[in-house]
Amino acid sequence: MMLIASTLTIFSLSSCKKDNFSSGTHSDASVSNIPSSSTTINLIAAYWDKYASGIYVCNFRGIISSADINGNRPVKVYLVEKNKETLINSSIHFLGGELWAVNTETDVKIIYHCYAQELPFDYLLIKVILE
Repeated sequence: MMLIASTLTIFSLSSCKKDNFSSGTHSDASVSNIPSSSTTINLIAAYWDKYASGIYVCNFRGIISSADINGNRPVKVYLVEKNKETLINSSIHFLGGELWAVNTETDVKIIYHCYAQELPFDYLLIKVILE
């Protein structure tokens, strides 16, 4: 838990401007506005609900609605690892499984299909950009 809090602190401090900090239903998030009028939301996907056939879901409820009042901005979701960002709006191969993100007007869900039946990670760093 201390690692997650430390990571969140470091991740939040690297934002251009921190406007809001909220605790998500399943994970923590920080919201910052970048001068180009896009909004970046940094997430830590640490709490996963397990479903049948090795499907795990981390749901960030209301995270978009708090940053996008109009609800009509394009959403891009990235996995952040080792200073590299990988777009996960469509499925990617990741640690022996499949990882992808879906969003509604208000929520972002990170989904991992784990063929080994157990998650091969403790948490994931996620970046959501509303353009």
